[in-house]
Amino acid sequence: MNLRSLRCFLAVAEELHFGRAAKRLALSQPPLTQHIKNLEAEVGAMLFLRTKRSVRLTDAGAALLDEARRLVVQADGLRHIVQRAHEGRSGYLRAGFITSSVFTEIRKFYSKISRGVPGVTVMWQEMSSSEQIEALHEDKLDIAVLHMPAPHPDLVARTIVREPMVMAICDVHRLAGRREVRLQDFVGDDFVLPLRHMSPIFYDSIIAACRNAGISPTIPPHQARNLLTILSLVSVGAGVSVVPRTLASAGFPGVVFKRLRGQVPINEVSVVWRADNRSPVLARALQALGLTRP
Repeated sequence: MNLRSLRCFLAVAEELHFGRAAKRLALSQPPLTQHIKNLEAEVGAMLFLRTKRSVRLTDAGAALLDEARRLVVQADGLRHIVQRAHEGRSGYLRAGFITSSVFTEIRKFYSKISRGVPGVTVMWQEMSSSEQIEALHEDKLDIAVLHMPAPHPDLVARTIVREPMVMAICDVHRLAGRREVRLQDFVGDDFVLPLRHMSPIFYDSIIAACRNAGISPTIPPHQARNLLTILSLVSVGAGVSVVPRTLASAGFPGVVFKRLRGQVPINEVSVVWRADNRSPVLARALQALGLTRP
């Protein structure tokens, strides 16, 4: 059913005068009359009774009136919805995040995205760093928060956190009473680390720091996908670990955190997005975060 014909029908039905209806629609009267004839042919019924002095709705026209109003309002609303989405004033933002970061200062960053883009629904998806990189490449995410990745020519990365790491040990560990420790103090301990393919840069930075300290860490075959799982394993004495310093402020039952002396591995967390993603919703999110496209 032609939307233009419905608008013509409504104008005539409300004005009950073809001349006034034509003026209201900025049409001449013949095209208006043709729209009404086309609509009557389509519905198979006369919609108006016309005399030289009056125009009134038929029973069929009265039956169509409310439905025609509903359809036109819906169409106008749909246009508004589409326009808002086109301008980035509504829609969805697909955002990835690493689990442990919600216990750190990065949670403020998440709040900026969730609250700083009114009208937009943020769809949060918990993923490892490598999973987020893959999702960005496959256009399944708009923005990702992850451990600093290796450079990718099609991705833009902005570092939002750069901090030293600390040792996480069980509260009954032999070194639990010390204020500071060195990596070489743990030469005989198992190191519980995330699976390398999940966060390769994070993993490699810890291994490099250990080797620079003169130790080759023993890594048991635990299947830890994120830092919260790692802390759970540390709390039951399954090994020690190296974690971001801000994670220590959140606390964890059965785990104590010790400042490292000497060469300390650095944790970097970045916001990453595709360089060719021109989504207006993403643009608004980046603006709320104080970030800009290159």
